[in-house]
Amino acid sequence: MKTASAKKTMRVVAMFALRGCLFLAVPLLIAKAFEQAPSAISETIMSSAQGDDELNSIRLFRQPDITARDVDACVIGEVQPQSERFYVRLGNYGKATPLVPQAWDAGRFTGLQVPAGFQRGLSPAADTTAVQVHGREVGIWIDSDLPRPSTGALLPITPASWWLDMSRAPVPFKEANRQLSMSFDLRVPTSVREGKAEVYITANFLFHDARSRQSLWLAATLFDPRGEASFPDTVHVDDWEGGTQLPILFSALNAKSRWLHPGPDSTLFTDQPFTDYRRIEVRVAAAELRAALVAMRKAMPRLATASEDPRDYQLVHFNINPEVFAPAGSRGRLGVSIRDVRVQLVAP
Repeated sequence: MKTASAKKTMRVVAMFALRGCLFLAVPLLIAKAFEQAPSAISETIMSSAQGDDELNSIRLFRQPDITARDVDACVIGEVQPQSERFYVRLGNYGKATPLVPQAWDAGRFTGLQVPAGFQRGLSPAADTTAVQVHGREVGIWIDSDLPRPSTGALLPITPASWWLDMSRAPVPFKEANRQLSMSFDLRVPTSVREGKAEVYITANFLFHDARSRQSLWLAATLFDPRGEASFPDTVHVDDWEGGTQLPILFSALNAKSRWLHPGPDSTLFTDQPFTDYRRIEVRVAAAELRAALVAMRKAMPRLATASEDPRDYQLVHFNINPEVFAPAGSRGRLGVSIRDVRVQLVAP
């Protein structure tokens, strides 16, 4: 039986994951200074280590195959996730905003063609912000004017999963000679900025230190028109209007980072849109997480109690975060497709 303290910790970490996965303003900050019947989407997070034939890996998550009956449970707005399964969450549009079926084809912007009934949005009107889910693919179209953000200037739409039960959350670096891996196929056919708007995509891990109870983000920038030089290894705080106030250890996905690295077949950071699917793999070794933790404690002395030992950290959440920043008077548009998301522990 869980203690009251453990239950409180689970609630706090789940809240951080709920807010943070959709309100990551890191690229901007750095550059500028439902319950339903059981279905496939409820079976994607492994409760314990499970062998995978590929690369002798230990599978933690694989994106589920979404059918017509799964769509409304998978695509959610600003509501609390009710179980450990895969969601695509539209953030910062207002808690009371309902999602509706859309008949227009968002594939013009995302590159993904789906059958009728597999697209949702905040309005039935053509060209408005949309999410497509079909099989193991997700299409995301964000137009910051259609509609505008509920708070501030950020609009994130994130495919994500949570470990709400901390007793089930994996400890990626408990065993030696394992690296944490997030992999998926990505294409970015549409990227438009007007005025001061910015558009970008990140991949994010949320870790929780079981000793100090400190949580933190480790994030990789995958796409951003501002260019790779804007994203060196950086310690920051998710401190925008709706942020988690947690530290963010942030870097571009390239060969220069000391905190993470690309898998052997991964595409690297790019600032240019592309219409073909490209494989992305973000890997984190224990030594890299340790280096990031040391940098965090140095940059933020108030976090001196946070452990520098990667073996103390649980993985409690991850997400892929296409996001648009659009302050008043500007407009950003971003069209993305994502396919076959996997989170695994792999051999170096």
